[in-house]
Amino acid sequence: MSRTSESRAETAKLSRLLGVEDPEALAFLLPVPASELRNYREAITDLLYDDDWELLKRTADAARLLPVRTLAAIGERALGPLICARLTGLLDPRRAAEISERFTVDFLARLAAELDPRRAVEVVSAITTDTVVSVSAAMAANGEHIAMGRFVAYLDEAALSLCIEALCDEDLLRVAFVMEGEERFTSVFEMIGAERAERMLAAANVNGLLEEAEHVTGRLQAAS
Repeated sequence: MSRTSESRAETAKLSRLLGVEDPEALAFLLPVPASELRNYREAITDLLYDDDWELLKRTADAARLLPVRTLAAIGERALGPLICARLTGLLDPRRAAEISERFTVDFLARLAAELDPRRAVEVVSAITTDTVVSVSAAMAANGEHIAMGRFVAYLDEAALSLCIEALCDEDLLRVAFVMEGEERFTSVFEMIGAERAERMLAAANVNGLLEEAEHVTGRLQAAS
Protein backbone atom coordinates (compact mmCIF):
# COMPACT_ATOMS: atom_id res chain seq x y z
CA MET A 1 0.00 0.00 0.00
CA SER A 2 1.63 3.23 -1.13
CA ARG A 3 1.60 6.51 0.71
CA THR A 4 0.06 8.12 -2.38
CA SER A 5 -2.84 5.67 -2.47
CA GLU A 6 -3.55 6.34 1.21
CA SER A 7 -3.59 10.06 0.54
CA ARG A 8 -5.79 9.57 -2.52
CA ALA A 9 -8.34 7.72 -0.40
CA GLU A 10 -8.30 10.59 2.08
CA THR A 11 -8.61 13.27 -0.61
CA ALA A 12 -11.63 11.38 -1.99
CA LYS A 13 -13.26 11.56 1.46
CA LEU A 14 -12.38 15.24 1.78
CA SER A 15 -13.86 15.93 -1.67
CA ARG A 16 -17.13 14.32 -0.61
CA LEU A 17 -17.24 16.33 2.61
CA LEU A 18 -16.57 19.64 0.85
CA GLY A 19 -18.90 18.91 -2.05
CA VAL A 20 -16.09 18.93 -4.62
CA GLU A 21 -17.46 16.91 -7.54
CA ASP A 22 -14.08 16.15 -9.12
CA PRO A 23 -11.64 14.64 -6.58
CA GLU A 24 -8.80 15.49 -8.98
CA ALA A 25 -9.37 19.12 -8.02
CA LEU A 26 -7.67 18.25 -4.74
CA ALA A 27 -4.80 16.31 -6.36
CA PHE A 28 -2.38 18.94 -5.07
CA LEU A 29 -2.95 17.45 -1.60
CA LEU A 30 -1.60 13.99 -2.53
CA PRO A 31 1.94 14.71 -1.20
CA VAL A 32 0.41 15.43 2.23
CA PRO A 33 0.52 12.42 4.61
CA ALA A 34 -2.82 10.62 4.91
CA SER A 35 -2.84 11.06 8.69
CA GLU A 36 -2.70 14.85 8.32
CA LEU A 37 -5.48 14.83 5.73
CA ARG A 38 -7.57 12.64 8.03
CA ASN A 39 -7.09 15.01 10.96
CA TYR A 40 -7.99 17.97 8.75
CA ARG A 41 -11.13 16.23 7.48
CA GLU A 42 -12.26 15.35 10.99
CA ALA A 43 -11.66 18.93 12.13
CA ILE A 44 -13.83 20.24 9.29
CA THR A 45 -16.53 17.70 10.14
CA ASP A 46 -16.52 18.85 13.76
CA LEU A 47 -16.72 22.47 12.64
CA LEU A 48 -19.68 21.77 10.38
CA TYR A 49 -21.53 19.89 13.10
CA ASP A 50 -20.81 22.44 15.81
CA ASP A 51 -22.01 25.34 13.67
CA ASP A 52 -25.46 26.46 14.84
CA TRP A 53 -25.34 23.78 17.56
CA GLU A 54 -27.57 25.73 19.94
CA LEU A 55 -30.30 26.17 17.31
CA LEU A 56 -30.14 22.51 16.37
CA LYS A 57 -30.28 21.49 20.03
CA ARG A 58 -33.42 23.58 20.58
CA THR A 59 -34.97 21.99 17.51
CA ALA A 60 -34.11 18.52 18.82
CA ASP A 61 -35.60 19.36 22.22
CA ALA A 62 -38.80 20.58 20.58
CA ALA A 63 -39.03 17.31 18.65
CA ARG A 64 -39.97 15.53 21.87
CA LEU A 65 -43.36 17.24 21.75
CA LEU A 66 -44.47 15.86 18.38
CA PRO A 67 -45.50 12.38 17.22
CA VAL A 68 -42.95 10.30 15.33
CA ARG A 69 -45.04 10.26 12.15
CA THR A 70 -45.26 14.07 12.17
CA LEU A 71 -41.54 14.47 12.77
CA ALA A 72 -40.73 12.16 9.88
CA ALA A 73 -42.99 14.15 7.56
CA ILE A 74 -41.39 17.44 8.63
CA GLY A 75 -37.92 16.00 8.23
CA GLU A 76 -38.44 14.57 4.77
CA ARG A 77 -40.62 17.33 3.29
CA ALA A 78 -39.26 20.46 4.96
CA LEU A 79 -35.87 20.04 6.65
CA GLY A 80 -34.09 17.80 4.15
CA PRO A 81 -31.34 15.19 4.59
CA LEU A 82 -28.52 17.53 5.66
CA ILE A 83 -30.34 19.15 8.58
CA CYS A 84 -31.85 15.82 9.62
CA ALA A 85 -28.35 14.34 9.65
CA ARG A 86 -27.15 17.14 11.93
CA LEU A 87 -30.12 16.57 14.24
CA THR A 88 -29.80 12.79 14.45
CA GLY A 89 -27.12 12.67 17.11
CA LEU A 90 -29.01 15.17 19.26
CA LEU A 91 -32.17 13.07 19.50
CA ASP A 92 -32.88 10.21 21.85
CA PRO A 93 -31.43 7.19 19.96
CA ARG A 94 -34.60 5.09 20.15
CA ARG A 95 -36.77 7.98 19.02
CA ALA A 96 -34.38 8.78 16.20
CA ALA A 97 -34.51 5.14 15.09
CA GLU A 98 -38.33 5.21 15.20
CA ILE A 99 -38.36 8.34 13.05
CA SER A 100 -35.96 6.73 10.58
CA GLU A 101 -38.36 3.84 10.07
CA ARG A 102 -40.95 6.36 8.83
CA PHE A 103 -38.62 7.81 6.21
CA THR A 104 -38.55 6.45 2.67
CA VAL A 105 -35.44 4.40 1.88
CA ASP A 106 -34.36 6.99 -0.69
CA PHE A 107 -34.50 9.83 1.84
CA LEU A 108 -32.81 7.76 4.52
CA ALA A 109 -30.00 6.93 2.10
CA ARG A 110 -29.47 10.63 1.36
CA LEU A 111 -29.58 11.41 5.10
CA ALA A 112 -27.02 8.70 5.86
CA ALA A 113 -24.70 10.13 3.21
CA GLU A 114 -24.58 13.40 5.22
CA LEU A 115 -24.34 11.77 8.65
CA ASP A 116 -21.20 11.48 10.77
CA PRO A 117 -21.79 8.03 12.35
CA ARG A 118 -19.40 8.86 15.21
CA ARG A 119 -22.05 11.23 16.51
CA ALA A 120 -24.92 8.78 16.19
CA VAL A 121 -23.50 5.37 17.15
CA GLU A 122 -26.51 4.40 19.26
CA VAL A 123 -28.92 5.48 16.54
CA VAL A 124 -27.13 3.40 13.91
CA SER A 125 -27.16 0.41 16.27
CA ALA A 126 -30.91 0.79 16.89
CA ILE A 127 -31.93 0.73 13.21
CA THR A 128 -33.30 -2.61 12.02
CA THR A 129 -31.09 -4.87 9.93
CA ASP A 130 -33.55 -4.89 7.03
CA THR A 131 -33.46 -1.10 6.90
CA VAL A 132 -29.65 -1.05 7.04
CA VAL A 133 -29.42 -3.43 4.08
CA SER A 134 -31.99 -1.49 2.04
CA VAL A 135 -30.24 1.80 2.75
CA SER A 136 -26.81 0.38 1.85
CA ALA A 137 -28.16 -0.76 -1.52
CA ALA A 138 -29.70 2.67 -2.14
CA MET A 139 -26.48 4.44 -1.16
CA ALA A 140 -24.49 2.24 -3.54
CA ALA A 141 -26.94 3.05 -6.34
CA ASN A 142 -26.41 6.76 -5.54
CA GLY A 143 -22.64 6.35 -5.72
CA GLU A 144 -22.18 7.17 -2.03
CA HIS A 145 -19.39 4.66 -1.44
CA ILE A 146 -17.32 7.13 0.56
CA ALA A 147 -20.15 7.69 3.02
CA MET A 148 -20.70 3.92 3.21
CA GLY A 149 -17.07 3.43 4.20
CA ARG A 150 -17.66 5.54 7.31
CA PHE A 151 -20.45 3.26 8.54
CA VAL A 152 -18.73 -0.11 8.31
CA ALA A 153 -17.12 0.17 11.73
CA TYR A 154 -20.49 0.84 13.38
CA LEU A 155 -22.56 -2.04 11.97
CA ASP A 156 -22.98 -5.32 13.80
CA GLU A 157 -21.71 -8.44 12.06
CA ALA A 158 -25.16 -9.70 11.06
CA ALA A 159 -26.07 -6.47 9.29
CA LEU A 160 -22.62 -6.14 7.76
CA SER A 161 -22.71 -9.69 6.40
CA LEU A 162 -26.09 -9.11 4.74
CA CYS A 163 -24.89 -5.81 3.25
CA ILE A 164 -21.87 -7.58 1.76
CA GLU A 165 -24.16 -10.16 0.18
CA ALA A 166 -26.41 -7.44 -1.23
CA LEU A 167 -23.64 -5.39 -2.87
CA CYS A 168 -21.90 -6.21 -6.12
CA ASP A 169 -18.13 -6.74 -6.32
CA GLU A 170 -17.51 -3.28 -7.79
CA ASP A 171 -19.43 -1.56 -4.99
CA LEU A 172 -17.55 -3.57 -2.37
CA LEU A 173 -14.19 -2.57 -3.82
CA ARG A 174 -15.17 1.10 -3.92
CA VAL A 175 -16.26 0.95 -0.28
CA ALA A 176 -13.15 -0.99 0.79
CA PHE A 177 -10.93 1.69 -0.76
CA VAL A 178 -12.23 4.30 1.69
CA MET A 179 -13.20 2.02 4.57
CA GLU A 180 -12.16 3.26 8.00
CA GLY A 181 -10.90 1.04 10.83
CA GLU A 182 -8.23 -1.61 10.24
CA GLU A 183 -9.79 -4.21 12.55
CA ARG A 184 -13.13 -4.09 10.75
CA PHE A 185 -11.35 -3.98 7.37
CA THR A 186 -9.86 -7.41 8.06
CA SER A 187 -13.12 -8.88 9.32
CA VAL A 188 -14.98 -7.58 6.24
CA PHE A 189 -12.66 -9.52 3.96
CA GLU A 190 -13.06 -12.59 6.13
CA MET A 191 -16.81 -12.28 5.48
CA ILE A 192 -16.23 -11.70 1.76
CA GLY A 193 -14.11 -14.83 1.55
CA ALA A 194 -10.96 -15.52 -0.45
CA GLU A 195 -12.73 -16.64 -3.64
CA ARG A 196 -14.91 -13.56 -3.96
CA ALA A 197 -12.09 -11.24 -2.91
CA GLU A 198 -9.86 -12.65 -5.67
CA ARG A 199 -12.64 -12.24 -8.22
CA MET A 200 -13.35 -8.70 -7.03
CA LEU A 201 -9.71 -7.64 -7.26
CA ALA A 202 -9.14 -9.42 -10.59
CA ALA A 203 -12.00 -7.49 -12.20
CA ALA A 204 -10.69 -4.14 -10.97
CA ASN A 205 -8.87 -3.29 -14.18
CA VAL A 206 -12.01 -3.87 -16.24
CA ASN A 207 -13.96 -1.55 -13.94
CA GLY A 208 -11.27 1.12 -13.98
CA LEU A 209 -10.48 0.52 -10.31
CA LEU A 210 -6.89 -0.67 -10.52
CA GLU A 211 -5.58 1.87 -8.01
CA GLU A 212 -8.36 0.95 -5.59
CA ALA A 213 -7.49 -2.73 -5.94
CA GLU A 214 -3.79 -2.07 -5.34
CA HIS A 215 -4.63 -0.03 -2.25
CA VAL A 216 -6.91 -2.73 -0.86
CA THR A 217 -4.35 -5.44 -1.61
CA GLY A 218 -1.70 -3.43 0.23
CA ARG A 219 -3.94 -3.06 3.27
CA LEU A 220 -4.65 -6.78 3.29
CA GLN A 221 -0.97 -7.62 3.05
CA ALA A 222 -0.14 -5.18 5.85
CA ALA A 223 -2.80 -6.78 8.05
CA SER A 224 -1.64 -10.37 7.43
